Amino acid sequence: MILLIAISLQAQERKDTTMMREVSINGQRQRISYRLDRQKIEASQVLTAQGGTALDVLRAVPGVMIDAEGSLSYRGSQDFLVYVDGKISPLTGTEALQMIGAASIKDIEILTTPSAKYKTDGDVGIINIVTRRADTEGWDIVANGTASTWGTLSLDTKINYRTGHHNIYIGGQGSDIHNKSQFQQEKQTTADGTSVTSYADGTRFRNFRTFIGQGGYEYNTEWHRLAIDLQGGRTINPRGGDMLYKTSPTPTLSGEGEVMDSHDRYKLTKYLFQTSIDYTWKLNERGDEINLSNRLRYDRFSEEYTESNMFTLQGERQEGTRGYETEHHWDCDGSLSYKLHYRPQGILELGSQYTTYSEHGDYRICYWDLPSQSFVWQDDLYAPFYYRRQTISGYAQVNDRFGPFQFDAGLRVDHLIDDMDLPTITSRHKKYTELYPSAHLAYTTPKAGTFTLGYSRRTNRPGIWKLEPYITYEDYHTRIIGNPDLESEYIHSLEFSWRKTFGNTQVVATGYVRRRTGVVDYVRRAYSAGVTLDSIVNAGNGWRKGLELQVSTKLTPWWQLTANGDLSFHNFRATYEGCVSQHSTTGTVSCINNFRLAKNTALQFDGHFLSGHHLTQGWEKAYVYFDLAARQTLLNGKLQLGVVAHDIFHTARYHSLRTQTLLSSETWVRPTYPNIVFSITYHFRQPTAKAKSGALSTEAEFVGKDF
Repeated sequence: MILLIAISLQAQERKDTTMMREVSINGQRQRISYRLDRQKIEASQVLTAQGGTALDVLRAVPGVMIDAEGSLSYRGSQDFLVYVDGKISPLTGTEALQMIGAASIKDIEILTTPSAKYKTDGDVGIINIVTRRADTEGWDIVANGTASTWGTLSLDTKINYRTGHHNIYIGGQGSDIHNKSQFQQEKQTTADGTSVTSYADGTRFRNFRTFIGQGGYEYNTEWHRLAIDLQGGRTINPRGGDMLYKTSPTPTLSGEGEVMDSHDRYKLTKYLFQTSIDYTWKLNERGDEINLSNRLRYDRFSEEYTESNMFTLQGERQEGTRGYETEHHWDCDGSLSYKLHYRPQGILELGSQYTTYSEHGDYRICYWDLPSQSFVWQDDLYAPFYYRRQTISGYAQVNDRFGPFQFDAGLRVDHLIDDMDLPTITSRHKKYTELYPSAHLAYTTPKAGTFTLGYSRRTNRPGIWKLEPYITYEDYHTRIIGNPDLESEYIHSLEFSWRKTFGNTQVVATGYVRRRTGVVDYVRRAYSAGVTLDSIVNAGNGWRKGLELQVSTKLTPWWQLTANGDLSFHNFRATYEGCVSQHSTTGTVSCINNFRLAKNTALQFDGHFLSGHHLTQGWEKAYVYFDLAARQTLLNGKLQLGVVAHDIFHTARYHSLRTQTLLSSETWVRPTYPNIVFSITYHFRQPTAKAKSGALSTEAEFVGKDF
């Protein structure tokens, strides 16, 4: 689990099989393996991810939790960077994970304390998705299709042709991924001397619609490697809810109250294009090399649309809002690095990187005018904006090995220019320079196993979506506002890990400490009678101390059992009014059973327990859920049929409570039942020899290119 970014010569890696090999038991590869610098999940072994995405592959990782909206958090944080094949994803966070189908994924790598050569954003590190690559000469064609009882539909294909040192590929994906749930909430607010209790009952949904085309060319010889990649398409992410609201001016729901029909909608649409180029020149037989990389992304149009409607039970509109935030956005990353192999096991790497990000657009909103029975634009709330962030970085990194010891040490310098202009409201202009050190150490013996220790400093810098100081609507009773005075959050991470194999059993234990200052979070308060406002603030400082344990064993020739558990202690000290200092304990337990019923038939049954955990202003209660999956392989491995039943006993539910002065709320969310996913994969591979020496490697790993 611990990171040790200490990449030596490939020949040396092959020699040190004890330190670098992936553990396998009786020829069956485990779902999760550990290398010196990363935790790696083999997607094909996670049957419950069939027909799903990268998000589903990660569900069984210790420390991972998925909330009611389908968003992933890892070790208590939703702030992580997502890369695809070593290049930063066009999307961010959970949206980036939902973009890649599980059938297209070879491995997912989690880097929890990245070294100084990596970007510093994301307090819990980097998630890198390694897609499947053709490893033979000639044609390689893969097609995957998915459908579910929730209405999810997806199709992705990739065509690859490899000959000698050349490789050409083209592909595309279209997906419409659905999340559905039943929603109930009881909320009491007090504002202007009036207390209102409201009760909501209805359904909520969140969809991820992606239509992306991709193509590229790769060239590889002993001395030169070149990769060019193009992507373009559209993403649409709608969400919303349909509720019946009952409100009463009394503290309880007793007596007569007003009942209204509410419909809220949110939709983010992006038309995007991204291109990247990566060139490596090997300078000598010793392995010294120069790498030049660049990535450019351009969103020619992006629109964030919010709509909130309130009707009587007779269908007459009483209130409503429509908000539009349109923007044009582009960003560019580049890097130049030099690696010097100053001795067979030692590498000195020097690099320079830059990132520039900018967007401009405007926000406008209109309200329903009851007397005129029409929407009226609010000209005084029109807000044009401009945002730019530029980062220039330099780093030095040394990696070496002395017998059973291996280490790395690095230092990164970031110089930032952060500008935001909202001419009708406010502006923000900052320049600053920061240092980000890192260090890692590993020690391996055949008898005691492998011990690793790592440290890194990271940050979460607020983007413009957290800085915009105007109100938007989540639904008619919930509003959100950004904060132009928001400061960056800083994180110090320290981890210690031990892993050892005992016959057919592998044990991995990881302890970590994460110190966060200036924690960025949403604070909810009463805005008006029956309406709450969520503000983004630097809520306080916190410690998270955790222990993760994984035991994987082959109980019989046909039964592989993996048990995961994690326990973390969170200490949060509030520094912002309205936030509450808290101490809490959080944990998860997963029991994953893989059964080989026949040569081409596999079954998986998972059980997951998620303990209660703290919120900034409250608590979310514990729950359990169970998944069942089966896979059948036909036509000599070319055709795979899969079925997954999620939450088979309908036990997953999200029950949270929030309390503060003048506000209390209790929320129940339960995923719609049933959720059964069907998938089919066909893989055509031209029966030719493996790629020749010098051709592109299918085992190339993410080693930290900064784009």
